[in-house]
Amino acid sequence: MKHSITLAIMCAALLFVVSCETRQGTLTVTTTPVPGTISIDGEIRGDAPLSLALKVGKHTVSFSSLSDQFETPQKQTVRITAGETIRIMGEYINRFIPLEHPKGFSPADSIRYYGTKERKLQDGTIFDYINGGGLVYLDHGLRETTHAVYRNEEGNELVVDIFDMGTPNNAEAAFNDDEICPEGYNSCNIGSACKSYNYEPDFLIYFHKSRYLVFISVTNDLLKEALVNYADTIANAIPGKD
Repeated sequence: MKHSITLAIMCAALLFVVSCETRQGTLTVTTTPVPGTISIDGEIRGDAPLSLALKVGKHTVSFSSLSDQFETPQKQTVRITAGETIRIMGEYINRFIPLEHPKGFSPADSIRYYGTKERKLQDGTIFDYINGGGLVYLDHGLRETTHAVYRNEEGNELVVDIFDMGTPNNAEAAFNDDEICPEGYNSCNIGSACKSYNYEPDFLIYFHKSRYLVFISVTNDLLKEALVNYADTIANAIPGKD
């Protein structure tokens, strides 16, 4: 008799476990182009990409705020179904890369994002972009790099690099480092501290504002007006002061 009761209890427990498992589904959350921290129903659950089991029903997914450079994705409501996987993605929109391209230029590639050794981004680390040259930026606190390339019909290229240095003091220190911005520059005015260089046929500038150090170059110095105008547009998009 006792054996029968024990067996019945074990069966009931097994049925309960199976029932509970079938009352769950899986939610997979990714973010692009940079990773964000994910909260489910107000509780932080980890960094994207994230996959976890949730109870059947509605859940609210929210995304962390990263920096001034990125617009935080809107909250999303999902309905979890038993035994099924729901996949959603949050897109962080870059506020500093204008939708309007430099005059006469078109995108030559997708925008690329480079992180650090400790925090790789979708295109790798700063060393995947500028090799050993990344060390001096890391010494000043570099967190991530945004890289965009534009090209005109004549094949001239305009390059934009936005270095997130973590703090305004770090950005200013990098701007004043001769290994990054050497002597021989001319001052320029784009509403922020700016240094320009004319290495024929190239023309390039550096400026810093808030926690960001920005580099912009063009392979034909006859096009420097387009570069300066684009630099001014980016500078105006960055909140704060230099």
